[in-house]
Amino acid sequence: MGLTAIAAIFATLAIIFMVMQYNHVLNYYAFPQGDIGHAMAALADVRSGTRGAIGYEEQDLIDQMVATHDEKKAELYEYLDIIEDSIVTKAGQEDYNNIVTAIETYMEIDQKCLDLGATEDVEKCKQAQEMAVSEMAPAYETAYEALQGLMDTNVRLGDSKHRNLEILTVILIIAVILIIAGASSAAIKIGNMIAKGIAEPMKELDTRLQSFAQGDISSPFPVHDVDDEVGDMVKAVGATTAKLQLIIADLEQLLGDMAAGNFNIATSCEEEYVGEFNGLLMAIRTMNRQMDEALKDVNNAADMVSAGATNLAEASQAMAEGATDQAASVEEMQATMDEITSGLESSYAEVNKAYDKARDCALQAEISRSEMETLMTAMNQISETSQKIENIIGEIEDIASQTNLLSLNAAIEAARAGEAGKGFAVVAEQIRNLAEQSAKSAVNTRELIGSAIDEVENGNQAALKTSEVLGEVVQSIQSIAETSKLLSQTSAQQAESMQQADAGINRISEVVQANSATSEEISATSEELSAEAANMDDMVSKFELRK
Repeated sequence: MGLTAIAAIFATLAIIFMVMQYNHVLNYYAFPQGDIGHAMAALADVRSGTRGAIGYEEQDLIDQMVATHDEKKAELYEYLDIIEDSIVTKAGQEDYNNIVTAIETYMEIDQKCLDLGATEDVEKCKQAQEMAVSEMAPAYETAYEALQGLMDTNVRLGDSKHRNLEILTVILIIAVILIIAGASSAAIKIGNMIAKGIAEPMKELDTRLQSFAQGDISSPFPVHDVDDEVGDMVKAVGATTAKLQLIIADLEQLLGDMAAGNFNIATSCEEEYVGEFNGLLMAIRTMNRQMDEALKDVNNAADMVSAGATNLAEASQAMAEGATDQAASVEEMQATMDEITSGLESSYAEVNKAYDKARDCALQAEISRSEMETLMTAMNQISETSQKIENIIGEIEDIASQTNLLSLNAAIEAARAGEAGKGFAVVAEQIRNLAEQSAKSAVNTRELIGSAIDEVENGNQAALKTSEVLGEVVQSIQSIAETSKLLSQTSAQQAESMQQADAGINRISEVVQANSATSEEISATSEELSAEAANMDDMVSKFELRK
């Protein structure tokens, strides 16, 4: 292992050295060649700008070429600064100094040409062009050759450095191969010794682990006294097994208690549940808490169901008793309605009789009026007593007026008739009294007529008036008859309405009885529900829940 590490370190250092050398060649010999080429191109562009400035005749083109000249000149000096930073050899420094000198010389001549020929004056342009040919062109060639010389120097030094690196690479590769070969040979020998010391304990450990995988956690693990990785592995597996034995025993205890109905439990070795084992403990704890809460909820629900069932039974019983009372009340109401209906039917019959009697009275009154007409014929013969008859006729008119008023009251009372036509009976009584008074007046009239036979004229007039009054009486009696008829119809309608009400009460009685039966059924169901809640409570009481 040590030899392999030394070989690896040596190879790594060799690679790092080679990389640094190649970077040196690239940074100081290869890359500067591109910068030198850019500088040479910029120098050529500066020369082209000068030629264009002194060759064009239009001022716009001349200004444009002067701007290009200045831009390329600045670019040339930027590349010279970059080239200076890449100089690392004495020969390269000498070449760079020559370049700077040649470029400065060229720039002086170049500026003179621009100052002279960058104008529209044709004569000055010719002079500048001649200076460019005679002075600027040789200075340009000198500067260009100086740049080319630095490039040739970099190429020569880079090639030399590259050849040295190739030779050094071959030497390093051979050295690394030799070191690796020696390290491999030594590693094989040492590895065989180590493998032999590891294989036998590992084989024993593998056999034990196979039995461990099949569920055997109580058998001892093989002993390995050597203080190495295998020994550490055996110790770690043994410690793990001991922890598993403790955890499994604790889990058996916890699950056994819960299976027996005891949820008021706790682990005895919580500190052993680390890593993934903590998730197992948390899962069992969560299951314990959830089942405990569920059983508590079931217990509470059983209590609530029991209390609710008791209340429901009591309410249902009260409802059944109330329905029974209602049924009795409905029966009493039905009996009362039957009595009222019978009374109305009797009133209807009595009103019909009164109607028949009133109709008979009307017929008798009509006959009396006919006889009164006959009497009027006779009264023509007693004209001498007509004056006295007028007084009597006055009394008869008063009586007729009262009779008419009472008849009107009788009609009104009949319209308001309530129970069995009591109002009509009062009016009938009054009519009877008036009838008696009318009879007395009639007796008086007969006596006066007997004494006033001679007063024919006055008697005739009284008879005429009497006839008229009798006509009104007939009309009144007919009106009373019609009113009695209306009373009869109203009584019939009321009787029919009472029969309908009686039918409705019968339906109410049926509904009340149905409600009573339903209440009794609900009460019985509530008692059964209460019994089931008590059974549920007994079942939950078998579990020991957490405090």
